[in-house]
Amino acid sequence: MPDTAVKLLAKHYAVAHGRVVESAGRTEDSQFAKSMGTRVHSVAWQVWHIARWDDRFAEIMIDKTPDLGGRFGPPGQIWARESLAKQWGLPVGQMGKRDTGTGMDDEPADALRLPGKAVVLDYAQRVFAHLQAVLKAMPDESLFAVMADDPDGDSYADNIMIYLDHVERHLGMIEALRGLQGTAGSATE
Repeated sequence: MPDTAVKLLAKHYAVAHGRVVESAGRTEDSQFAKSMGTRVHSVAWQVWHIARWDDRFAEIMIDKTPDLGGRFGPPGQIWARESLAKQWGLPVGQMGKRDTGTGMDDEPADALRLPGKAVVLDYAQRVFAHLQAVLKAMPDESLFAVMADDPDGDSYADNIMIYLDHVERHLGMIEALRGLQGTAGSATE
């Protein structure tokens, strides 16, 4: 049992991440990148999008939390550090806000050709592990403090829940896409 609010939030984040990896991993390779129409992006896109924002969130947490900087080094993203957009042949600067897919027009988002399932899941799992480590290291006494420079005046706890909600919403899309392709998702088991 988690004995602090930080550990409880990290635990639920780990559950959500585990469900994303499990559901996407169980998706047939032929269905992983399959579009269901320009407004219903593929499982591959959903996983990539979740990982992109969680990569950004880990960077934000390290940047805005003085206690974390010394432990994790300077803020940064796996995505940028490894030049993954370039490696994957993606259109840098054309993939929405912060190249995360948010705000992309439907046609270009649907046309985005991500690498195979193993590569996308590898990136996602590394991001998820990094964010988990960052969340677990979050000082309990800072949890309900307003995050520095937060445009909405949200606390660390608010931000953690906002990003967790994002994971859960896209996990629902993954489950729906699996259902549309005739495969049961974890939500139906």
